[in-house]
Amino acid sequence: MNPRKVEEGPVGGADNRPDADAMASLCAYHARKRLLSVRTLIFLAPLVALVTTRNPVAGLQLALGGTVGVLNMLLVMRQSERLLDGRQHRAVHILNSQVRLFAIGILPVAVALRLGQFWTVSLYLGGIFTPLVLYAIEYRRSIRRGN
Repeated sequence: MNPRKVEEGPVGGADNRPDADAMASLCAYHARKRLLSVRTLIFLAPLVALVTTRNPVAGLQLALGGTVGVLNMLLVMRQSERLLDGRQHRAVHILNSQVRLFAIGILPVAVALRLGQFWTVSLYLGGIFTPLVLYAIEYRRSIRRGN
């Protein structure tokens, strides 16, 4: 028997290469991810400076929340990409998510308890959710533009 190159794909000879629209969407996703990481930090910098002048602990919590929020957003996206590509098992994905959520949740409480200002946890949470809110706004804009 003569070995031949066989291309996998649906029966009927359809092309199994990714289409241009999917590649463009993926490029837009990666560009949006990079853009939002920088935008979040630029958005929060003046707020952190303003809050720090009034209360340094509150400024620290907001800065910490924004930084951890960006890192969390990037980690969630990366883990989801790996899960969808089949490079990570679901159980590992769930375990990583639980460990990450525990670490993110305990950090502001530990800082607040150590520095004695528990109310500043709300600023930390505001910083955590800032990149997600900005990403949702940017994604909505990209849908409206048709990207």
